[in-house]
Amino acid sequence: MSIQAKIIKAVTRRTIKRHGLNEQQLVRHLRKVFNDTPVLTLLPRKVTLNQIHESQFQGDHLSVSNPSTTVLYLHGGAYIGGVTKTYHNLAGRLAKQLHGEVYLPVYPFAPEHPFPAAVNRVMEAYEYLLAKGKNPSDIVIAGDSAGGGLSLATLLHIRDKGLPQPRCAVLFSPGSNAFPDDKVLDALDPSDAMLSADIIRTVIDVYLPNKEDRKHPYASPCLGDYNGICPMLITASTDEVLYADGKQVRKAAESAGVRVKWIERPGLFHVWPIMVPFLPEANRDLKRVVEFIRTA
Repeated sequence: MSIQAKIIKAVTRRTIKRHGLNEQQLVRHLRKVFNDTPVLTLLPRKVTLNQIHESQFQGDHLSVSNPSTTVLYLHGGAYIGGVTKTYHNLAGRLAKQLHGEVYLPVYPFAPEHPFPAAVNRVMEAYEYLLAKGKNPSDIVIAGDSAGGGLSLATLLHIRDKGLPQPRCAVLFSPGSNAFPDDKVLDALDPSDAMLSADIIRTVIDVYLPNKEDRKHPYASPCLGDYNGICPMLITASTDEVLYADGKQVRKAAESAGVRVKWIERPGLFHVWPIMVPFLPEANRDLKRVVEFIRTA
């Protein structure tokens, strides 16, 4: 593990309160962490950044000229927070290396807008791209953490609506299970520098207050039927509480014949690939992501 990874891991562990917060306290705390943390943005040359304000899509657009690949990237934030600016470094490098464009949509947060508000909004974003004439075979759906869960829900939603699947999906530490195994969560809790068993349980209660909703594949994508779903790349750290979520999706997808590229790293923290260009491991794995997208 690089010295940069050790520093980020230590700072993260000191910044995020992982235990002892009720629902309201957790929402306030995570929104402050996710939304107010300063971000140093270093966009690659010839990548432009613009904002879009349309009825079907609101968010950011990063692009090179004449892009050939379109990425719909769904940011993380435990379904309760997060801002698109945090992802400009990653999105800019995806756009540059893919000679493409990245759409970063804004979507509604719980508890004000619980499930399925975010799922429906992201589906609108995909339909927005299709309405703009984007070829589904040139579209990639990607996301991290809660955004990874939304990406999986969107793939299932697309299939269920009879719309064409995108080329592929990229999922960084996706959350996928509203019925986590408490023993697994508790066992991984000490090694996770960012999340915790308590955070996962509380986020599920905030995002899915109706317990019947938790059975729906769009809420627990690991329970979904993956027949007809596009190829996917999944990353997970063996030290994070969502490690089992990624493995469950991999098993469900491969059982349905979906091609899955699995990247596992011991010792690293949740959603490490988003830390480009500052983390060596993220820079190396971004190359693997780009190669996967190109050959999917």
